[in-house]
Amino acid sequence: MKILFTNPPPIIKYGMQPGFEKNGWITDRLEVPEQSEEGLIKKIEDFKPDYLFTEGGVDTKRFVFPVLEKYSIPHIYWAIEDPVANSSLAMEWAKKSELTLTPCVEMLENYKKEKLTAICIPFAIDPDYYQKKIPKKVFSDLDAVHIGNNYDVFDERYKAYNYILKPFIDKGKKIAIYGMDWQNPNHRFIVPDPYAKGYIAHEETVYAYSSAKITLGVHSIEDSLTMQSMRTFEVLGCSGFFLTQRTKAIDAMFINHEHLVSSESYEETVELMDYYLANGSAREKIALNGQKYVYNNHTYKQRAAEIISQLNL
Repeated sequence: MKILFTNPPPIIKYGMQPGFEKNGWITDRLEVPEQSEEGLIKKIEDFKPDYLFTEGGVDTKRFVFPVLEKYSIPHIYWAIEDPVANSSLAMEWAKKSELTLTPCVEMLENYKKEKLTAICIPFAIDPDYYQKKIPKKVFSDLDAVHIGNNYDVFDERYKAYNYILKPFIDKGKKIAIYGMDWQNPNHRFIVPDPYAKGYIAHEETVYAYSSAKITLGVHSIEDSLTMQSMRTFEVLGCSGFFLTQRTKAIDAMFINHEHLVSSESYEETVELMDYYLANGSAREKIALNGQKYVYNNHTYKQRAAEIISQLNL
């Protein structure tokens, strides 16, 4: 079987696409310069896919929707903006798709009410890409690293900035924070110099996770049993030690102090920071356990197999 991915972000390129390939499928993806109605049609005519696959869908509607009207190729949609955009963007795409995937299990009932076929497909990793890398000094000198953009619209995420990131800044630890808008004066949480480092290529993040003593994690959604930052899986896949905001998904899918460590207060983060920075062997044990756990339970080969089992092949 052949599947064509209409968008090429890392979650596809280094995730879902190789997951399908490891299940024996032939794959291709539309690169950014090809992302037009004409570009997609040409790709379809050349590749002749059995399925189309789109994740997200904010920017791809303009060229995918017209093509879906012209071709009868079944479409799979991964609603990675769930639950935030469930009632709008996700439903619009789901109604044009044979199968909808959601990383947020609580949204399945909404699709069911609309008589749409959907299954829960959380984020995961491909072990061939997310693995322990040779440390880079720029990261291995750090006590902690955080990678992610400063999203000001999520209150729970803003609170987490103050009790996950701020303790490392306040206590003068060697911390680097990568991503956009960390010094945006219009945002509630601002990272001072010299901690805000700006953009980092995705291909560099695996070295950061592999090298820094601690990787810090925050999440936009706290009350889902499955929806969380995809970086949870990526960090653990790289055998990184992950200190993260405590959420329902973190508690439901991982064991605290075995696969990662989680915190829900400033004081707890300080305690964890002091203990684990002083205990490298404890960090290494948890990091290795976390890597083994995601390799055994949360790979895109497994996720793709779940998707394939739902298709009418």
